[in-house]
Amino acid sequence: AELLEEEHIKIPAWLTFNSKDGVNVVSGDSLLQCASIAESCKQVVAVGINCTPPRFIHDLILAIKKVTTKPIVIYPNSGERYDADRKEWVENTGVSDEDFVSYVNKWCEIGASLVGGCCRTTPNTIKAIYRALSDRSPAAPGQKLKTAT
Repeated sequence: AELLEEEHIKIPAWLTFNSKDGVNVVSGDSLLQCASIAESCKQVVAVGINCTPPRFIHDLILAIKKVTTKPIVIYPNSGERYDADRKEWVENTGVSDEDFVSYVNKWCEIGASLVGGCCRTTPNTIKAIYRALSDRSPAAPGQKLKTAT
C-alpha cells in the first residue's frame, strides 16, 4: 500500500491475504489490521482472501466487512493440506468441487463480490463457480459478481 502511494501508481490494485488459522494472515499479523491498511489506500479497489481453506472463508469475509467498504475478493484453495517435508499434497484432505461450490452463494450473500479458486482448484471448479454465480438473481446495482482465477 505504501509503494502504491509513494510511487503514484495509477493502476488499480487489490490486496488479498492468506490465512492458515481463520483469524490472522500467515505472517501472524492481524487480518483486520491488514484489511484496514488496504481500506485506507486509494489505489486499492478491493480487498480479500486468497489461497485459504474454504472452511475459514465465511468468518474471514465477516471480519473484513468490519473494516472495509471496498468489494471483497475471495479465491480459496481446495482445502487440501500440503506436506512440506514430503513436498506433496496430502490426498483427500480438501473439499470436492461440489462442496467448494456449495459455499459460493453463502459467501456472496454475506459480502463477497469477486469469487474464484486458487491452489488445487481446477478449471472444473471455476466452471462450477461460474454456473453458481450465473444462477444467482441479478446483483444489486453497482455490485457485479465475477469469477477470479
